[in-house]
Amino acid sequence: MRRSFRALLAATALAAATISAAPASALTITLFNTDQPLPVGQVMIQDFDNPIAAGFTFTQDVNAFVRSGALGLWSGVSAPPPGDLTNYETVTSGGRATLNSSNGLKVFSFFTGSPDTYNTVRFTGLNGYSQTLSGAAIFGGAVNTNGNQTVGKRVSYDFGPETVTKVEFLSTGNSFEFDSLAGTAVPEPATWAMMIMGFGAMGAVLRRRRSMTFA
Repeated sequence: MRRSFRALLAATALAAATISAAPASALTITLFNTDQPLPVGQVMIQDFDNPIAAGFTFTQDVNAFVRSGALGLWSGVSAPPPGDLTNYETVTSGGRATLNSSNGLKVFSFFTGSPDTYNTVRFTGLNGYSQTLSGAAIFGGAVNTNGNQTVGKRVSYDFGPETVTKVEFLSTGNSFEFDSLAGTAVPEPATWAMMIMGFGAMGAVLRRRRSMTFA
């Protein structure tokens, strides 16, 4: 029994070392042709028409602003994502808009139109994680970034084992237009505590059932 237990400990330690040494999984990008419905498991974070979800903040500099899609095209400045008649974000040349998450994101998506080469999305997270995507790379290389205003995509990013705490939208030209920021957030500490308590209660019930069965 001792040998078996020691062998199990050694195997567990080796597995842990192997996992910690493994490289981070690649970013997974999925495209959707429509803004809604949101991808399965994701919830709305910021749609620029309602208060932002709890645990998040959204900031913009002087070269970024919220505009109504009902106003239509603002030639040379801003074009709403296709079919978007609600408020949306515009980041003009030299501008920056930033979404911050207090607990972190495991999955994130947004709806954007008229893809351009000069648009950039930057993800920053825990343990030094950083990923910058520009132009076609934002769409995993699957979209022609020629500024076509009839093209609109919801782009979803799965960060695998990583946790992203900041998403930045930048542009070196007019403009980067997007809406409907959504995702899957890391649960609040209180939620984790409730889940752990729930698991503990389930374990207690199972142990009680076993003791009654063998009594």
